[in-house]
Parts: sequence; C-alpha cells; structure tokens
Amino acid sequence: IRYPDNTVFENLDWTIEANQHWQLSGPNGSGKTCLLSLITGDHPQCYVNDIKVFGFQRGTGESIWQIKQYIGYVSTALQWEYRVSIGLRNVIISGFYDSIGLYNKSTDMQKAIADQWLALLGMSDRADEPFNGLSYGEQRLLLIARAMVKHPPLLILDEPCLGLDDMNRQVVLALIERICTASETAVLYVNHRSEDRIRGIDHHLALG
Repeated sequence: IRYPDNTVFENLDWTIEANQHWQLSGPNGSGKTCLLSLITGDHPQCYVNDIKVFGFQRGTGESIWQIKQYIGYVSTALQWEYRVSIGLRNVIISGFYDSIGLYNKSTDMQKAIADQWLALLGMSDRADEPFNGLSYGEQRLLLIARAMVKHPPLLILDEPCLGLDDMNRQVVLALIERICTASETAVLYVNHRSEDRIRGIDHHLALG
C-alpha cells in the first residue's frame, strides 16, 4: 500500500484460515487500520492489490455488502457513530442488517437470539433500556454481541479495549476469550497493548 510520500507496507502475504484466531498489533501509524479497511473493502487500493476475501477476488464484481455479510466489526468509531436511542435488544438485532439503528421488522427468531446474548451479558432485564443510557464499557459489550448475532465467519475487533478502565477491559477480554473458545467464528483482535493477551488467540501479526 503506497501513498505519494509513504509506503505503509509491501510484500505482505497473510492468510486467515477458518476458525483461526489472530492478534494484529503495532504502534499507531503502522498500518493496522489500513489493513482492516483492505479486508472490509473500505480502502480504495483494495482493488489494485491481490486480495481474496471469503473466496471473492477483490475487483471481480463483488459488492462491498457481499463481503460485509461475512464480517462482524467492532471499533470505537462505530461506538461513536451508534448514537440512536433504541433499546438494547434492538441494538443487537441491528447486527443482522449491519445498520446503525433498526429499520426492519424483527422476527421472533432474531428476538430470541438477541435475548440469548442479553442473558450472556447479564442484561436480560434491561432489554428495553436505551443504548445511550449504558456505561461506555457496557456499550462496548453490546456492540460485540451485535457483531456476533449473525454468526459471522470473521469477527474484527479494532482496539476493543480502547478507552476502558481496568475492570471493563477485563470483562471485554473475557467475552472475547469466550467467543474464541466457544464459537466457530475466526477472531481478528487488533491492539497495541502487549499485556492484553487472550487465551485461544495463538497467531500474531506484528506491523511496524
């Protein structure tokens, strides 16, 4: 990936296999976010590089939404964007549609799956509470549940502990560990804190 005055990285050969968990680390500016945007199709240079995602060769006519249906994504940027005042259950259900807010009529099956995630998070009695009334750490947990609700083959967690205190960080890390050990979703965990290791993530790509 090159810009007029900078080469972010070159000759990178990297494959994530099914149900394989990776930690992606590196200092700020090392290209972590750039690499994620190549995977999700949000980077303009994804079509001029040799990139294959879920069997799709980038630039062969696939739509960005065809790619995104296979990916669950959580970041602090998403948390800032998710400013709609809807209930916790509906936030999780919105993950089926990759939407910020819920604009489709939910099915009984979707509600049941969302309620299972609320139970896992210990929030069963708060299903109708507004999302913007949660603490910062609770919002992060709910967005992880939203990303997982469609059972994606790949879950991308971009700095999921950024901005959290020690207690909330440990809760988030425990949830990620559970996903790694108890689901068939491959996890790509992005961070720059070497101490935030997660059991079950045994592959590591370091940039910078």
